[in-house]
Amino acid sequence: MWKERGEAFVNIHTHRREGEIYILDISDGKESREGELCSYGLHPLYIRGEEQIVQLEVFARESRIVAIGEAGLDRNSEVTMEIQIRWMEQEILLSEKYGLPLIIHCVRAYPELLALYKKFHPRQAWIIHGYNNNKEILGQLLEHGFYISVGKKVFIEQSNISRFLSFIPRNRLFIETDDSDFPLEKVYEETARIREMSLEELKTGVYGNFQQVFGRREV
Repeated sequence: MWKERGEAFVNIHTHRREGEIYILDISDGKESREGELCSYGLHPLYIRGEEQIVQLEVFARESRIVAIGEAGLDRNSEVTMEIQIRWMEQEILLSEKYGLPLIIHCVRAYPELLALYKKFHPRQAWIIHGYNNNKEILGQLLEHGFYISVGKKVFIEQSNISRFLSFIPRNRLFIETDDSDFPLEKVYEETARIREMSLEELKTGVYGNFQQVFGRREV
């Protein structure tokens, strides 16, 4: 059981099996393994329709997932923003109904995302994955209680997340690999370097956040 592993490298969002504790996105049809922590959601670039929502609720009801995601909004999607918002609202309702955090993909749609947060006043954690936007939006997200997950962009010196990483409170930070080839431990090491903290301090903080958000889930 992950609850007995102590402070470990936590990978909050990945499409590969990497990390002592990881949450694997199975939205692309991957088969989950026994005891594996998984997420499933309607990625805004790949929305097909009603069957995805039906599948999502089956997974949620049967406790086959510990989070809903990637859910979200993306202005680069061929799916209209109106439709994206409609499906995102369904995912929010299921998140609240089954007590599942949301792992969120958001591209150029933060006003709409914040509007949804204010509309639903969710009790479940909302985690922005792969954040790489400006300081103003980061401040708004933190003000509303979002968690921020960082990944491969920390290796780009002039990226937004590298510049503003130190502004994320320790109790709101997660680490991920997403679909990148960067080893999880290297993402941790670079994040710790930028934040001027030890690797062990970072691991302890992220693991504590993981326990806070997912500690009540039995898998």
